[in-house]
Amino acid sequence: MSALQKSIMKSKLPPRCPKSGSGKMAPFGMARRKDYSPVSWDHYFEKYVDVDTESGIFRVYMSPEPDHSHRPRLVTLHGGGYSGLSWSLFTEEITNMIHCQVISMDIRGHGETQAINPDDLSADTLVKDVEQVLQKLFGAELPPLILVGHSMGGAVAVRAAHQPALEHYVHGIAVIDVVEGTAMDALASMQSFLRGRPTHFRSIEHAIEWCCKTNQLAINELSNRTPSMDEPGPVGPQPRADRIAEEPEDGEESFVKPGVVGDGDTAMRYAWRINLAATERYWSGWFSGLSGRFLAARAPRLLLLASVDGLDRELTVGQMQGKFQMQVLTRCGHAVHEDSPGEVARVIAAFALRHRLTEATENGEHMSLVNAPGC
Repeated sequence: MSALQKSIMKSKLPPRCPKSGSGKMAPFGMARRKDYSPVSWDHYFEKYVDVDTESGIFRVYMSPEPDHSHRPRLVTLHGGGYSGLSWSLFTEEITNMIHCQVISMDIRGHGETQAINPDDLSADTLVKDVEQVLQKLFGAELPPLILVGHSMGGAVAVRAAHQPALEHYVHGIAVIDVVEGTAMDALASMQSFLRGRPTHFRSIEHAIEWCCKTNQLAINELSNRTPSMDEPGPVGPQPRADRIAEEPEDGEESFVKPGVVGDGDTAMRYAWRINLAATERYWSGWFSGLSGRFLAARAPRLLLLASVDGLDRELTVGQMQGKFQMQVLTRCGHAVHEDSPGEVARVIAAFALRHRLTEATENGEHMSLVNAPGC
């Protein structure tokens, strides 16, 4: 059973919104009120670009370019309801370990991406988006790529690795906490889970407080103040030259969108950026055949799980035959890369070094990354 399934089974519905405190100083001897203010995207990425493709304009966050063109680009693909900023803490960690560049895009319907048909979240469409964005960024001759995907993004990464236009350039695939069998089993509970979430928040700070107090991220509370699942993430406060929508004010977040909510309620509220419940018809298409495609990929493969019980039968056989590397990171929720960004970065950095896809930084050399545990 995956971490996502366990979370759903343990509590069929997420907890309700917490009541915000008064904001006054806590009395002497009591804990101070926690900081629920958002953190800006530029703490973790050097820049963002809005890539104009035939399918729309896609927001892509990028860390500094590597010093040599042969250094790999880690293309990070978030899960359903997350955003490209979900990889902020991971980006900070891995660029400190190995020479690489992280390229993190907002998938259509998510974050700041403005697709022509944002409701089309079919697997083929998502893969085509990734291909178009990369070709726009780098042209016909792509650099070495390591595709890193979480949940839905992991399924997209595996499919993208089989695309003729990308296959030659994909030198590694890392999939985080998604397995075909367990994912398909969990889909039956997802609508109940989604219905239990608050429909709106009165402020960004209130949304972050909800994330923290309901354990949407089990370990790393800072992730709640940066990117996370349909939850607060850093945004760009500065205007764009090619503005296609109103840019958020400083402190607003890309996981939610402001609007009028409720009958006769004229107050500003923040609603979810994407209506995940309305995308149910695409869910099975994301994960169907995933295990077979993962095992058939030509590039080296890495699977990171939050539970040792997460493998289905096909992957269990493949793992026993040594067809891919597997790593289980305990004490994590479904968003493994947000709960333990340092550990995930260390495992993926060691994976890249083991297959000679890059070199360690000076800091990475002191971490003995090539000796990182794996199975």
